[in-house]
Amino acid sequence: MRISAILIALSLWGGLALAPAKQDGPVYVVEAGDSLFSIAQIFGTTVEELAEANQIEDPSAIFPGQALLIPGYEGLGGTLEFNPVRYGETLSSLALRYGQPKDQLGRLNRVLNPQRLYSGQPFVFPERIGGMPTSQRITSLHGQSMFELSSELGMDSWVLAHGNGIEGRRWLVPGELVYAPGDQSATTALPPEFGTVTLTPDRATQGRTLSVQLESPNEITGRLGDRQLKVIATGEGLALALQGVHALEEPGLVELELVVDDGMRYSQPLLIRDGGYGQEYLQVPPETLDPANTEPEDQLIASVVSQVTPEKLWEGTFAYPSTYFETFPSFFGTRRSYNGSDFIYYHTGLDLFGSSSTPVLAPAIGRVALSEFLTVRGNVTYIDHGWGVYTGYLHQSESLVKPGDIVEPGQTIGYMGGTGRVTGPHLHWEVWVGGVPVDPVEWTLAEFP
Repeated sequence: MRISAILIALSLWGGLALAPAKQDGPVYVVEAGDSLFSIAQIFGTTVEELAEANQIEDPSAIFPGQALLIPGYEGLGGTLEFNPVRYGETLSSLALRYGQPKDQLGRLNRVLNPQRLYSGQPFVFPERIGGMPTSQRITSLHGQSMFELSSELGMDSWVLAHGNGIEGRRWLVPGELVYAPGDQSATTALPPEFGTVTLTPDRATQGRTLSVQLESPNEITGRLGDRQLKVIATGEGLALALQGVHALEEPGLVELELVVDDGMRYSQPLLIRDGGYGQEYLQVPPETLDPANTEPEDQLIASVVSQVTPEKLWEGTFAYPSTYFETFPSFFGTRRSYNGSDFIYYHTGLDLFGSSSTPVLAPAIGRVALSEFLTVRGNVTYIDHGWGVYTGYLHQSESLVKPGDIVEPGQTIGYMGGTGRVTGPHLHWEVWVGGVPVDPVEWTLAEFP
């Protein structure tokens, strides 16, 4: 998302009247899906302050294209923009990236700890008015002076010193990292040994897939919170880890740590957003809630989906495992109450309508990893698509494949049914990434990686 804000001195935006000109400060033009609450969170203000500054009586009555005055930025000139913080960026590297004084950016974003920005953090910056808009990292040599380095780079030594916040120094510390005009993607606080790290998306969400792409000459491992990343080498100097974010992961900050093969570590918080899941009540056979049945099954499935095969088998997006996918009886992530319990359960897959004669179709090429009858899950099939990605098909009346079989997209692998913990015939479809179930719908809409 890109936020654009313009000075209050302007009187119109797309034909819409702006906030009263008697107040100083920038404005934000509302985008589809915005609310006063979400805007207040980004700009560090409150719904009440936004409503008062813009003379809004009904906070729910804002609309796309409406220009809102943002209080708290009085006296700020220029155009405000917004980008999320990327993994490896600090206030210092962002000041170089945007060519702005570090202290001004710190005040603008109400930064309390300049070295502890989190990946995905909303970051507001004014329009670029000089400085070094893009940068490359350079390691200083033993005994190198600021003049020698600036001469080597063909630039003014004052500009180099000012851009790095080290005015008044003539000599560089051996091995010190400094920045100079160059590739913007290199403007990061990550040590050179880690190379380039790209997270997709910038902000992770409960029950969704996170892609960690690595470009480094070194072998890198990592973890997200307490979960070890399954890093796959994808080419010379390139690696990738696909990791599901658990649907019950507490929203907030979780550490994403990377480790180079020689033991060097880098850690930065990553923002986990709430998935916005609903609730539902279900009545099921009591034996399907008995830990004596559920725990062995959970351990079996965990042992299957935790395996990572190095070959990527699927291509493009996944197809739905049925010809009917217009509506669904139950969505992924829904918090569940079984037989009057608290909402301590959640739905680990997507349910599709069908009967015992409805075919179950493979969504992508893969290798069958498990096919058997289980008390809770009924007749199940699990398919390994490579790189730690699995799909599961539960409650089938019949499975037509066996472990080791290679299945093709659209192939009939079984029939829907009502076996196991069900309230009626249907297909429960799961997608597992890095040992964690994620929303199958996102895999039908987006191509990973």
